[in-house]
Amino acid sequence: MKKVICLLLAVALCVCMLAGCGQNGQKETESQVIKTFELEDEKITAENVSPYEGAYLEYGDFEMVSGLYAMKFTNNSDKTIQQAQLIFSDGTQELSFWLEMLPADQSVIVAEQSQLTAANEQLQYVDGTVSYLEGVQENKDCVQVSDNKDGTVQIKNVTGEMLPLVRVFFRPTDASGVPIGGLCRSIMVDGIEAGASVNVAGNGWDESCEVVTVLIINE
Repeated sequence: MKKVICLLLAVALCVCMLAGCGQNGQKETESQVIKTFELEDEKITAENVSPYEGAYLEYGDFEMVSGLYAMKFTNNSDKTIQQAQLIFSDGTQELSFWLEMLPADQSVIVAEQSQLTAANEQLQYVDGTVSYLEGVQENKDCVQVSDNKDGTVQIKNVTGEMLPLVRVFFRPTDASGVPIGGLCRSIMVDGIEAGASVNVAGNGWDESCEVVTVLIINE
Protein backbone atom coordinates (compact mmCIF):
# COMPACT_ATOMS: atom_id res chain seq x y z
CA MET A 1 0.00 0.00 0.00
CA LYS A 2 1.53 3.26 -1.14
CA LYS A 3 1.32 6.27 1.11
CA VAL A 4 1.83 9.90 0.27
CA ILE A 5 4.70 11.63 1.98
CA CYS A 6 4.92 15.31 2.61
CA LEU A 7 8.34 16.89 2.50
CA LEU A 8 8.46 19.23 5.47
CA LEU A 9 11.89 20.80 5.39
CA ALA A 10 15.49 20.57 4.29
CA VAL A 11 18.00 20.78 7.10
CA ALA A 12 21.60 21.90 6.72
CA LEU A 13 24.34 19.36 7.26
CA CYS A 14 25.39 19.22 10.90
CA VAL A 15 28.54 17.36 11.90
CA CYS A 16 29.00 16.27 15.50
CA MET A 17 31.92 14.61 17.26
CA LEU A 18 31.40 10.92 17.92
CA ALA A 19 31.23 10.04 21.60
CA GLY A 20 31.02 6.78 23.54
CA CYS A 21 27.95 5.87 25.58
CA GLY A 22 27.10 3.13 28.05
CA GLN A 23 28.55 -0.28 28.68
CA ASN A 24 27.41 -1.56 25.28
CA GLY A 25 29.80 0.81 23.46
CA GLN A 26 27.18 2.83 21.59
CA LYS A 27 28.42 5.97 19.91
CA GLU A 28 26.46 9.04 19.04
CA THR A 29 25.41 8.96 15.41
CA GLU A 30 27.20 11.57 13.31
CA SER A 31 24.25 13.80 12.50
CA GLN A 32 23.62 14.26 8.79
CA VAL A 33 19.92 15.05 8.80
CA ILE A 34 19.05 15.54 5.14
CA LYS A 35 15.25 15.54 4.98
CA THR A 36 12.28 15.12 7.25
CA PHE A 37 9.28 13.14 6.05
CA GLU A 38 5.85 12.92 7.62
CA LEU A 39 4.06 9.65 6.94
CA GLU A 40 0.67 11.32 7.14
CA ASP A 41 -1.54 8.26 7.52
CA GLU A 42 0.58 6.84 10.32
CA LYS A 43 1.56 10.11 12.03
CA ILE A 44 5.26 9.27 12.06
CA THR A 45 8.12 11.65 11.35
CA ALA A 46 11.16 10.04 9.74
CA GLU A 47 14.55 11.76 9.59
CA ASN A 48 17.55 10.52 7.65
CA VAL A 49 20.43 10.43 10.17
CA SER A 50 22.83 8.31 8.12
CA PRO A 51 25.56 7.24 8.46
CA TYR A 52 25.15 5.33 11.72
CA GLU A 53 28.12 4.28 13.85
CA GLY A 54 27.86 2.25 17.03
CA ALA A 55 26.32 -0.98 18.30
CA TYR A 56 23.97 -2.72 15.89
CA LEU A 57 20.90 -3.47 18.01
CA GLU A 58 18.27 -4.53 15.48
CA TYR A 59 18.55 -8.26 16.21
CA GLY A 60 19.49 -8.16 19.88
CA ASP A 61 23.26 -8.43 19.41
CA PHE A 62 25.93 -5.78 19.92
CA GLU A 63 28.08 -5.98 16.82
CA MET A 64 29.89 -2.70 16.25
CA VAL A 65 29.15 -1.20 12.83
CA SER A 66 29.77 2.03 10.95
CA GLY A 67 28.51 3.83 7.86
CA LEU A 68 25.03 2.29 7.79
CA TYR A 69 21.76 3.83 6.76
CA ALA A 70 19.77 4.94 9.80
CA MET A 71 16.50 6.77 10.41
CA LYS A 72 15.19 8.63 13.43
CA PHE A 73 11.47 7.92 13.85
CA THR A 74 9.17 10.01 16.04
CA ASN A 75 5.66 8.89 16.99
CA ASN A 76 3.40 11.93 16.59
CA SER A 77 0.17 10.06 17.33
CA ASP A 78 -1.54 9.71 20.70
CA LYS A 79 -1.04 5.92 20.85
CA THR A 80 1.95 3.64 21.34
CA ILE A 81 3.21 2.06 18.12
CA GLN A 82 3.29 -1.69 18.73
CA GLN A 83 5.17 -2.55 15.53
CA ALA A 84 6.13 -0.78 12.33
CA GLN A 85 7.91 -1.84 9.14
CA LEU A 86 8.91 1.16 7.01
CA ILE A 87 10.52 0.99 3.56
CA PHE A 88 12.58 3.71 1.88
CA SER A 89 14.61 3.80 -1.35
CA ASP A 90 17.94 5.40 -2.13
CA GLY A 91 17.31 5.14 -5.88
CA THR A 92 19.03 1.79 -6.39
CA GLN A 93 17.86 -0.36 -3.48
CA GLU A 94 15.13 -0.54 -0.86
CA LEU A 95 15.94 0.13 2.78
CA SER A 96 13.96 -1.64 5.49
CA PHE A 97 13.50 -0.31 9.04
CA TRP A 98 11.65 -2.19 11.76
CA LEU A 99 10.69 -0.95 15.22
CA GLU A 100 8.44 -1.88 18.12
CA MET A 101 7.01 -0.25 21.26
CA LEU A 102 7.38 3.45 20.50
CA PRO A 103 5.04 5.53 22.71
CA ALA A 104 3.48 8.83 21.70
CA ASP A 105 5.95 11.74 21.43
CA GLN A 106 8.98 9.44 21.74
CA SER A 107 11.78 9.01 19.18
CA VAL A 108 14.18 6.20 18.32
CA ILE A 109 17.15 5.83 15.97
CA VAL A 110 16.91 2.63 13.93
CA ALA A 111 19.62 1.16 11.69
CA GLU A 112 18.71 -0.49 8.38
CA GLN A 113 17.80 -4.17 8.82
CA SER A 114 20.20 -5.57 6.21
CA GLN A 115 23.08 -3.35 7.36
CA LEU A 116 23.18 -1.52 4.02
CA THR A 117 25.91 1.10 3.77
CA ALA A 118 24.79 4.71 3.32
CA ALA A 119 25.48 5.81 -0.25
CA ASN A 120 22.84 8.42 -1.09
CA GLU A 121 21.55 11.37 0.93
CA GLN A 122 18.30 11.67 -1.05
CA LEU A 123 15.93 9.00 0.25
CA GLN A 124 12.32 8.45 -0.76
CA TYR A 125 9.58 6.83 1.31
CA VAL A 126 8.14 3.74 -0.42
CA ASP A 127 5.71 1.89 1.83
CA GLY A 128 5.01 0.79 5.38
CA THR A 129 2.77 -1.04 7.81
CA VAL A 130 2.07 0.18 11.33
CA SER A 131 0.07 -1.30 14.21
CA TYR A 132 -0.84 0.47 17.44
CA LEU A 133 -1.15 -0.91 20.96
CA GLU A 134 -4.78 -1.33 21.97
CA GLY A 135 -6.66 -2.52 25.04
CA VAL A 136 -3.81 -2.47 27.58
CA GLN A 137 -2.98 -0.22 30.52
CA GLU A 138 0.27 1.78 30.23
CA ASN A 139 1.97 3.77 32.98
CA LYS A 140 5.65 4.60 32.45
CA ASP A 141 5.87 6.25 35.87
CA CYS A 142 4.51 3.41 38.01
CA VAL A 143 7.96 1.90 38.63
CA GLN A 144 11.57 2.98 39.09
CA VAL A 145 14.40 0.84 37.72
CA SER A 146 17.86 0.82 39.33
CA ASP A 147 20.92 -1.08 38.14
CA ASN A 148 22.38 -3.34 40.84
CA LYS A 149 25.67 -3.61 38.87
CA ASP A 150 25.60 -7.41 39.12
CA GLY A 151 23.41 -8.34 36.14
CA THR A 152 20.21 -7.68 38.07
CA VAL A 153 17.99 -4.63 38.44
CA GLN A 154 15.80 -3.38 41.24
CA ILE A 155 12.25 -2.54 40.21
CA LYS A 156 10.32 -0.44 42.72
CA ASN A 157 6.56 0.10 42.73
CA VAL A 158 6.24 3.84 43.31
CA THR A 159 2.43 3.84 43.32
CA GLY A 160 0.11 3.40 46.26
CA GLU A 161 -1.42 0.24 44.81
CA MET A 162 -0.44 -3.36 44.21
CA LEU A 163 0.88 -3.94 40.68
CA PRO A 164 -0.30 -7.41 39.60
CA LEU A 165 1.94 -8.14 36.60
CA VAL A 166 4.12 -5.53 34.93
CA ARG A 167 6.24 -5.62 31.79
CA VAL A 168 8.92 -2.95 31.67
CA PHE A 169 10.12 -2.04 28.15
CA PHE A 170 13.47 -0.28 27.79
CA ARG A 171 16.12 0.81 25.29
CA PRO A 172 19.74 1.98 25.45
CA THR A 173 20.45 5.59 24.47
CA ASP A 174 23.21 7.22 22.44
CA ALA A 175 25.57 9.92 23.72
CA SER A 176 22.95 12.62 23.13
CA GLY A 177 20.29 10.69 25.06
CA VAL A 178 18.23 9.50 22.07
CA PRO A 179 16.98 5.88 22.37
CA ILE A 180 18.48 3.55 19.76
CA GLY A 181 17.48 0.21 18.26
CA GLY A 182 14.17 -0.90 16.79
CA LEU A 183 14.16 -3.93 19.06
CA CYS A 184 12.78 -3.11 22.50
CA ARG A 185 13.90 -5.28 25.43
CA SER A 186 11.65 -5.99 28.38
CA ILE A 187 11.55 -7.33 31.94
CA MET A 188 8.50 -9.09 33.36
CA VAL A 189 7.68 -8.89 37.06
CA ASP A 190 4.82 -10.83 38.64
CA GLY A 191 3.35 -8.83 41.50
CA ILE A 192 4.87 -5.89 43.40
CA GLU A 193 3.23 -4.55 46.55
CA ALA A 194 2.73 -0.78 46.90
CA GLY A 195 6.07 0.83 47.75
CA ALA A 196 7.94 -2.49 47.56
CA SER A 197 10.98 -3.41 45.45
CA VAL A 198 12.04 -6.64 43.77
CA ASN A 199 15.37 -7.69 42.25
CA VAL A 200 15.21 -9.49 38.89
CA ALA A 201 17.53 -10.42 36.00
CA GLY A 202 18.48 -7.33 34.02
CA ASN A 203 17.98 -8.82 30.54
CA GLY A 204 20.45 -6.37 28.98
CA TRP A 205 19.76 -3.31 31.15
CA ASP A 206 22.78 -1.07 31.78
CA GLU A 207 23.48 2.55 32.70
CA SER A 208 22.77 3.74 29.14
CA CYS A 209 19.18 2.43 29.21
CA GLU A 210 15.92 4.20 29.90
CA VAL A 211 12.38 2.96 30.42
CA VAL A 212 10.24 3.29 27.28
CA THR A 213 6.90 2.24 28.72
CA VAL A 214 5.39 -0.08 31.32
CA LEU A 215 2.39 -2.33 30.67
CA ILE A 216 0.22 -3.24 33.66
CA ILE A 217 -1.42 -6.61 33.06
CA ASN A 218 -4.43 -7.63 35.11
CA GLU A 219 -4.66 -11.41 34.91
